[in-house]
Amino acid sequence: MRSTARTSTAGRAGRALIALGTAAGFAVFFPTQAWALPPGCVQTGANFTCTAGVPAGQVLTGTTGNNIITITGGAVNGTVNGLAGNDTIRVTGVAGAVGATGSPGANGDAGTPAGSAGGNGGAGNVGGAGVGTTGVIDGGAGTDSITVTGGAGGNGGNGGAGGIGFLSGAGGAGGNGGVGGIGGAGNAGNVTGGAGSDTVVFTAGKGGNGGLGGLGGNSGSVAGSAGAGGIGGAGAAGGVGNSGTFTGDVGDPGLDNVTANGGAGGTGAAGGVGGCGHGGGSGGVGGAGGAGGIGNSGTISGGAGVDTLKANGGRGGNGGVGGKGGNGSAAVEPGGAGGVGGAGGAGGIGNSGTLTGGTGVDSITATGGVGGNGAGGGNGGTGCSGPGGAGGLGGAAGAGGSGNTGTINDALDTVATPSGANGLAGGNGVAGTNNGGVCAC
Repeated sequence: MRSTARTSTAGRAGRALIALGTAAGFAVFFPTQAWALPPGCVQTGANFTCTAGVPAGQVLTGTTGNNIITITGGAVNGTVNGLAGNDTIRVTGVAGAVGATGSPGANGDAGTPAGSAGGNGGAGNVGGAGVGTTGVIDGGAGTDSITVTGGAGGNGGNGGAGGIGFLSGAGGAGGNGGVGGIGGAGNAGNVTGGAGSDTVVFTAGKGGNGGLGGLGGNSGSVAGSAGAGGIGGAGAAGGVGNSGTFTGDVGDPGLDNVTANGGAGGTGAAGGVGGCGHGGGSGGVGGAGGAGGIGNSGTISGGAGVDTLKANGGRGGNGGVGGKGGNGSAAVEPGGAGGVGGAGGAGGIGNSGTLTGGTGVDSITATGGVGGNGAGGGNGGTGCSGPGGAGGLGGAAGAGGSGNTGTINDALDTVATPSGANGLAGGNGVAGTNNGGVCAC
């Protein structure tokens, strides 16, 4: 429903111009306007800004001019009609929230000498899609630019530190870091370019990074082993660039350029440092990197014309560094072993869906994502007139993604499906030393 004030003002202005045009012998035309705007949307001329997405059941209709439509704060779950004109439509999904931080462990006391373990960090939330499964965008006629980006996944929360032991009590283990949230899809709905040479880019959200592993608690001053560092949270997978449908105009000879990018995988977090004590605590294992997202798992059809279609898998996330082993705190006490480095995430598949160029000699490329790098192992802790801890092993390399595991309807098109390169393996950590009796945490 439009407001009375707005309707009356627009009506008076329109009637005055029509009367003036009639008296002068010329016709007056007005571009079509979208009076009933979805909640959270405002219009200034041909510019539309929506800060709460476009909810399901709502319709945003532009003018017949060159619209600039910007949508944030939520997915397009309703309908966006660009109408005629050279429109620019930009949609950005909502980022996922960060996971909660784990609580620290309680320190030991006379009744309970051992420190308790730190709490685990919470998982990050999933990023929001740019265009949801019920969403529709129709660019309409004209040379349109449509850019849809999924929201990044939230980072995992950090693990809490382990509690300190009392007198002869052991230190508590550090809490594990939370895993990241998966990146949001770019387009999960239905997007149509319409007539004209359109440029369309769907990019999924990056996976959230893992949360840090908590520090292991130190042992008591008299005896007790130190707590191990917490495991670093794993990075999350990147989102899918296009899991929905894109269709170019079937009868239009326009030169469409359509790209679907999978989201990068999140970075694994470092493992927690081991506590210092009567035997240093082991360093925490580093978190694995998240897998890169698939470029296209849905359907992309270029329609008529010489079109360029690209589907790119996301890069795998790097692994997290293994935590350092804790030092020995008293004579003849060994240092703790360094944690194993996190593995790199696999690169995303370029296309696992369907790519169809349509009529015309089109260029179709599906490229796998590069694998993430494995992280270095943690260094061993220092021994106090005792042996140093062993260095942790480096993390494995992430495999590159396949270019195409789906269907490409090529006809006379030029098709390329290169796989992504593998990542690099992480190096091993350095063994700790025997410091000859100088004990330090």
